[in-house]
Amino acid sequence: MARLYRRGVRGISEVAREMMKPEKDRRIKWPGKYQLLVLSPFAFCYAFFIVLGDWQRSAPYSNAQNMMRLLLWAVISYGVLLLLGFLSENGGALAREGHCRPGKWQVWLLFFAICLLCYLPYYLMYFPTWFNNDAMWQMEQALGLTAPSNHHPYFHTLITKVFLAAGYGIFGSYTGAVAFYTFFQMAMTAAVFGFMLYLLYRRGTALFWLVLAVCFYALLPVNGMYSICMGKDAWFTAAFLLFLWAVESCATRNETPNSVGGQGAADRRRWLLFFVTGLLVCLLRSNGIFVFLGTVFFLILSQFLSGKGRDGVESRSGETGSRQQAFGKRRNLYVSVAAVLILYLLWQGPVLHALHVEPPDTIESLTMPTQHLLCAYARGGSLTTEEVEMLEAVVPLSQIDDYYNPYLFDMTKNYIREHGNQQVIADHKWEYAKLWLRVGLRNPMLYLEAQIRQTAGYYALHIPHDQILYSEYFMVENPFDIETQRKIFSYDAGLAMGEFLQWFQRCYNKVWSLGMNTWLLLAAFACALYRRRDALVFVPCVMLLGSLFLATPVYNEFRYAYGVFVALPFMFSVCFGREEF
Repeated sequence: MARLYRRGVRGISEVAREMMKPEKDRRIKWPGKYQLLVLSPFAFCYAFFIVLGDWQRSAPYSNAQNMMRLLLWAVISYGVLLLLGFLSENGGALAREGHCRPGKWQVWLLFFAICLLCYLPYYLMYFPTWFNNDAMWQMEQALGLTAPSNHHPYFHTLITKVFLAAGYGIFGSYTGAVAFYTFFQMAMTAAVFGFMLYLLYRRGTALFWLVLAVCFYALLPVNGMYSICMGKDAWFTAAFLLFLWAVESCATRNETPNSVGGQGAADRRRWLLFFVTGLLVCLLRSNGIFVFLGTVFFLILSQFLSGKGRDGVESRSGETGSRQQAFGKRRNLYVSVAAVLILYLLWQGPVLHALHVEPPDTIESLTMPTQHLLCAYARGGSLTTEEVEMLEAVVPLSQIDDYYNPYLFDMTKNYIREHGNQQVIADHKWEYAKLWLRVGLRNPMLYLEAQIRQTAGYYALHIPHDQILYSEYFMVENPFDIETQRKIFSYDAGLAMGEFLQWFQRCYNKVWSLGMNTWLLLAAFACALYRRRDALVFVPCVMLLGSLFLATPVYNEFRYAYGVFVALPFMFSVCFGREEF
């Protein structure tokens, strides 16, 4: 009876608090002109995803029919987004606690320990690491056995070198050195994922959603496997997540005037975090500079627009304090961006040159132009004799069936390296740039077909091939005599663990896709704008996907968009969680 009494009193109290709210806070919020307008580009984006993502089904229709299909899907997508935005504005949110929780380092330590303990079985099962061909090449560079190259970011190769040297000094073997590196990488991944969970906790995220996020980061096998993969993906993903946090912090938390109680120092710390994480994003992935520059563009645009009034002139309501605050924000932004770009350019130029690091070869960065031109030739497009000869000078066209794959550029670029002549492109850049433009103007639909086939995996919900979460192998043959040394379970049980990982990969491909990541991200982005949230934190994810649309070598490679996948819980908290944080 006492328990029922307490529940009744608690329920009456909640009703009373709800009744005490102002009427305008309790009434339904209907969409206004801004909400109706802001969803339009997202609706057309989804329509393009649906129509272009299923290229084979679209091909038999005429242009007029495909335009009608596009318009129909845009209307349907708009209706779904409008309903989602309306429900998110008037319904429940991820943060139901009603208040932010105090930040305690013990909470972060708990989340870190949970993630680390969940990843530890993978580490012990595949001890000392998951060793693929890329990692082997980088290790050879780190040990001075082969010429250094920036094909894989050399900054990560230097990180590998430091830990290998320390590990070899401690354990006296390459196996011990690799195990030392892998354990640190696993701990670093667990620490960053634990920190993202800590941020969700501080936002006041409801217990159900918080537990779901813990399961997402700690229990998904793909996170455990990437934490022990000896490659750049875990490092870039960690830097990318921290960069998202820095962008949100700089975009939403520097509204307090700098003159109040040390707020200026706090602002500088936030922009210092933006500088460090932005530089790491640029150095740990070749497309990281595009992510950073795209984010900076919208940050500058946002600060410019926030300093204008409705009539387009500077607002005077803030007087001197507001002007000083706006100047401080712009100064911190410009200084941070300039510092990142200067250090990045110094690294890419004088530093790598002094270290005798070879740049990536020419064909590595020409995925899309090469696929466009080869598709136009292979599909019988309109090319002149001179244009065909220019292509023939780079790669033998008579063997095109042996290497051309519209979904996988790796086969083509490797064939060009072995049997072609990419130096011709390097020596005649402008001629080949004009070749690409001329052929494209005569064959726009074939270029579009090539673009879709090379990128569809990142925005289509269904694709003809399974995406690879992790490869079929866990330890390649290597010159260091490193072999898998299972520390837990018997050999048969270890083999069963491998079968479990392959089962999860098959199951994942049946219920999820990289396109689903993009769809959910854009839906959260649209709802954030609908609710007038500061949505700049979504920009790095959009820029990462945009860079893949421009230069991905594989049309459905999971690790290229892994950063977007693990950022989804944080994105949802920004969209549906508390506004003041």
